[in-house]
Amino acid sequence: MIGGRALAAPLALALALPALSLAPPPSRAQAAATLQPIDEVQRDDIIVQTIGWNLAHANARFCARVAPGIGVMLQDARTFDDPALARQVYGLSGDIGVGALAADGPAHAAGLPLNATITAVGSLAVASLPVPRQGKWDRLFALQDALEKDVARDGRVVLALAQGKTMTIPGAPVCQVRFLMDDSKGNAGANRDVVRIGRPMAEVAKWDETEIAALMAHELAHAVLDHQTWLEQGGSTRKTEREADRLSVWLLHNAGYDPAAAMAWMRRIGPRYEILFIASPDHGSWRTRVRDMTAEIATMKAATANAAQADWPRLFRREEGAPAMPVPAAPAMDKPPMALQPQPR
Repeated sequence: MIGGRALAAPLALALALPALSLAPPPSRAQAAATLQPIDEVQRDDIIVQTIGWNLAHANARFCARVAPGIGVMLQDARTFDDPALARQVYGLSGDIGVGALAADGPAHAAGLPLNATITAVGSLAVASLPVPRQGKWDRLFALQDALEKDVARDGRVVLALAQGKTMTIPGAPVCQVRFLMDDSKGNAGANRDVVRIGRPMAEVAKWDETEIAALMAHELAHAVLDHQTWLEQGGSTRKTEREADRLSVWLLHNAGYDPAAAMAWMRRIGPRYEILFIASPDHGSWRTRVRDMTAEIATMKAATANAAQADWPRLFRREEGAPAMPVPAAPAMDKPPMALQPQPR
């Protein structure tokens, strides 16, 4: 959701998000099918939010930074090339709306409508914020920050919708990382707080869920291992990339994805970018990376005896010279979530 956004050709209103390719859990494809994106931009945002939620929620018990989340990404019509057209296309009565929902997230389960107009997040009213210049993201990020801080603090968030409606949505524990579709970059990246997926990378994967999950798991590995801090302290970029490749298969396993998707993704993108960063000294050759991940899957299976959940903080072997593994936080929320509220009518 970064960069000035252009509206894609609208999808048929009856078009559901393409069925996600992974069978377990059964609710995943069923939940995604009820989300009806207006255009390809929104469809792609939903895919990224859904995969991000699956990875972050499934690995929450193992992450050092954990907070309740609800699986929502807001959007601001002012970030589009034509704000008035964006409001019309998405059916918004104001600038701020629900841009994407994670198919398995609490917000979707609570009945928060896609493209609902948002007038306030908790005590922060949209009208209290300066109207940004077209293409600027300050207001949107202020509201997204408020949403995430409220649910992290209280275990729930209150959203005010148009026509005076409100919804109280309980959170569920996730690794404390934000996932973004980046329209302005061609690659992917992460720091300790944000995983960013460049649209061209997802297009190379042909929007295959498992391969995008492999890409996102690699970037999530950078975040949960806090490679940002290690690099700031003079760590080796090559070693952080090796760790992210290797830990990605553990993260995929815990989220119910086939860890072999990591090798499939590398085999797809490696030859394409062999002369660029994929074969750089920082990343290594794609063939070496495939061998490393293949070996890591065997190590993981031997260490976990094919358990449903792989305890990577305890069992994953860090690279030589790496800092100690971040200590997992207690996954339980400080405050119990409220009962799901009915969908506004």
